[in-house]
Amino acid sequence: MDQIAPVIFDRIVTLAKTRWGIHLTERKLPLVTNRLNTYLRKSRKFPSIEEYVEHLERECDEDDMLVFFDILSTNVTSFFREPQHFHFLEREFWTPLARGTIPCPGKKIRMWSAACSVGCEPYSMAIQALELMPEIGRWDFKILATDLSNKALVGAKEATYTEQVVANIDAHLRDRYFELVQTPGGRMYKVCQAVRDLVVVNRLNLMDPFPLKGPMDVIFVRNVMIYFDRDTRETLVRRLAEFLKPNGILAVGGAETLSGLDVPLHPVAASVYRK
Repeated sequence: MDQIAPVIFDRIVTLAKTRWGIHLTERKLPLVTNRLNTYLRKSRKFPSIEEYVEHLERECDEDDMLVFFDILSTNVTSFFREPQHFHFLEREFWTPLARGTIPCPGKKIRMWSAACSVGCEPYSMAIQALELMPEIGRWDFKILATDLSNKALVGAKEATYTEQVVANIDAHLRDRYFELVQTPGGRMYKVCQAVRDLVVVNRLNLMDPFPLKGPMDVIFVRNVMIYFDRDTRETLVRRLAEFLKPNGILAVGGAETLSGLDVPLHPVAASVYRK
């Protein structure tokens, strides 16, 4: 197995930071080493990690860089993960909206899952909307789901999950919003069309300009800022806040905080903020 020399790791750190804002520390060295060696054994395109890094620096196209991003990134997710955020939405967003105490001109609602991974998060948001607002399909309602990872986007668009992934979903929700399908890999659960129709899946690098049209009612950007340093987090959150409506909701991961950041948001619950 190739070992990564400090000077080579520094170059990997620079690539990750420049392209995606990812802040790799020395604690990640064993993980990066293992993943790069696994990739090189399977691809057989490069004889060493150093030559692969040189390729990334000098010759590669965007597809090659996205392969590298997949090597570095970890797509860990589940349906209704960190349920306190969904409880907050039910209490402070969906219930007031149903009662008419939140103004909603044109019945237009926009939500954004800004690091959607394989889609569990945005589809959870859509299922909750259908449960609490059964007529939501007649509203001008969309959930934008974005990620950078090729693997994540393929999974989100396919919207098909193993029994293990859907095991924690309440049985009545699973029966209502998933279809049992047979695949070459065995029995799987596919998100039903009514849910998929509410979600638009696109590629987006959070370090790039946001090609968004309207202000957002809710943004979930959970468990992604753990990869960023303080300055990158602050810059990202300020940019996200620009796309929030006044009083709009931003949820971050349970292990993340905006404390100490100069941003136009205030905490309203654990890892939940309002503009």
